[in-house]
Amino acid sequence: MSLSTNKILVAGALTNTAGAYIQTVSLGNATAIIPAGIYQMIATANVTIEMNTSTNSSALTYVIALANNTSGLIISDGVNFRANVLAGTPTITLYGTNGGLNVSSTFA
Repeated sequence: MSLSTNKILVAGALTNTAGAYIQTVSLGNATAIIPAGIYQMIATANVTIEMNTSTNSSALTYVIALANNTSGLIISDGVNFRANVLAGTPTITLYGTNGGLNVSSTFA
Protein backbone atom coordinates (compact mmCIF):
# COMPACT_ATOMS: atom_id res chain seq x y z
CA MET A 1 0.00 0.00 0.00
CA SER A 2 1.35 3.37 -0.96
CA LEU A 3 -0.59 5.90 1.12
CA SER A 4 2.17 7.70 2.98
CA THR A 5 5.56 9.14 2.15
CA ASN A 6 6.92 9.74 5.68
CA LYS A 7 9.41 6.90 5.92
CA ILE A 8 13.03 6.38 6.91
CA LEU A 9 14.94 5.88 3.68
CA VAL A 10 18.48 4.66 3.09
CA ALA A 11 20.65 6.43 0.52
CA GLY A 12 21.61 4.14 -2.36
CA ALA A 13 19.01 1.47 -1.55
CA LEU A 14 17.76 -0.31 -4.67
CA THR A 15 14.08 -0.75 -5.60
CA ASN A 16 12.22 -3.25 -3.39
CA THR A 17 14.89 -3.41 -0.68
CA ALA A 18 14.58 -2.33 2.96
CA GLY A 19 14.83 1.46 3.10
CA ALA A 20 14.25 1.95 -0.63
CA TYR A 21 12.11 4.86 -1.80
CA ILE A 22 10.60 2.99 -4.78
CA GLN A 23 8.57 -0.16 -4.25
CA THR A 24 6.86 -2.15 -6.98
CA VAL A 25 3.36 -3.58 -6.92
CA SER A 26 2.82 -6.50 -9.28
CA LEU A 27 -0.73 -7.03 -10.50
CA GLY A 28 0.14 -10.16 -12.47
CA ASN A 29 -0.93 -10.61 -16.08
CA ALA A 30 -4.74 -10.40 -15.97
CA THR A 31 -7.26 -7.61 -15.39
CA ALA A 32 -6.99 -6.54 -11.73
CA ILE A 33 -8.23 -3.88 -9.30
CA ILE A 34 -5.47 -1.43 -8.36
CA PRO A 35 -4.81 -1.26 -4.58
CA ALA A 36 -5.34 2.05 -2.79
CA GLY A 37 -2.39 4.39 -3.23
CA ILE A 38 -0.47 6.65 -5.59
CA TYR A 39 1.46 4.90 -8.35
CA GLN A 40 3.49 5.60 -11.47
CA MET A 41 2.82 3.22 -14.34
CA ILE A 42 5.40 2.76 -17.07
CA ALA A 43 4.04 2.26 -20.60
CA THR A 44 2.85 -1.35 -20.94
CA ALA A 45 1.52 -2.74 -24.22
CA ASN A 46 -2.04 -4.12 -24.17
CA VAL A 47 -2.94 -2.58 -20.79
CA THR A 48 -5.29 0.33 -20.08
CA ILE A 49 -6.05 1.89 -16.71
CA GLU A 50 -9.80 2.31 -16.27
CA MET A 51 -12.01 4.07 -13.75
CA ASN A 52 -15.48 2.98 -12.70
CA THR A 53 -17.94 5.86 -13.18
CA SER A 54 -21.12 3.99 -12.23
CA THR A 55 -23.08 4.51 -9.03
CA ASN A 56 -24.73 1.11 -9.47
CA SER A 57 -22.57 -1.69 -8.02
CA SER A 58 -24.34 -4.33 -10.12
CA ALA A 59 -23.72 -2.51 -13.43
CA LEU A 60 -20.16 -1.17 -13.41
CA THR A 61 -19.15 1.25 -16.16
CA TYR A 62 -15.42 1.61 -16.81
CA VAL A 63 -13.89 4.45 -18.82
CA ILE A 64 -10.27 4.72 -19.92
CA ALA A 65 -8.22 6.94 -17.62
CA LEU A 66 -4.79 5.96 -19.03
CA ALA A 67 -4.60 4.74 -22.62
CA ASN A 68 -2.94 1.57 -23.89
CA ASN A 69 0.87 1.65 -23.85
CA THR A 70 0.98 5.01 -22.02
CA SER A 71 2.84 6.04 -18.86
CA GLY A 72 1.09 8.06 -16.18
CA LEU A 73 0.21 8.71 -12.55
CA ILE A 74 -2.59 6.73 -10.90
CA ILE A 75 -4.33 7.73 -7.68
CA SER A 76 -6.46 4.76 -6.71
CA ASP A 77 -9.05 4.38 -3.96
CA GLY A 78 -8.61 0.58 -4.05
CA VAL A 79 -12.09 -0.03 -5.48
CA ASN A 80 -12.81 1.97 -8.63
CA PHE A 81 -9.59 1.70 -10.65
CA ARG A 82 -8.44 -1.33 -12.57
CA ALA A 83 -5.68 -2.36 -14.93
CA ASN A 84 -7.45 -3.94 -17.90
CA VAL A 85 -5.61 -6.43 -20.12
CA LEU A 86 -6.60 -5.97 -23.76
CA ALA A 87 -4.73 -8.95 -25.24
CA GLY A 88 -2.19 -11.58 -24.25
CA THR A 89 -0.66 -11.81 -20.78
CA PRO A 90 1.39 -8.65 -20.21
CA THR A 91 3.11 -8.19 -16.84
CA ILE A 92 1.47 -5.29 -15.01
CA THR A 93 3.82 -3.47 -12.61
CA LEU A 94 3.12 -0.24 -10.73
CA TYR A 95 5.75 1.86 -8.96
CA GLY A 96 4.95 3.59 -5.68
CA THR A 97 6.70 5.08 -2.70
CA ASN A 98 7.75 2.85 0.14
CA GLY A 99 4.63 2.05 2.13
CA GLY A 100 6.61 0.24 4.81
CA LEU A 101 8.32 -3.11 4.88
CA ASN A 102 8.91 -5.46 7.78
CA VAL A 103 12.20 -4.73 9.50
CA SER A 104 14.86 -7.05 8.09
CA SER A 105 17.93 -5.62 9.85
CA THR A 106 19.19 -2.74 11.94
CA PHE A 107 20.80 0.21 10.21
CA ALA A 108 23.76 1.74 12.04
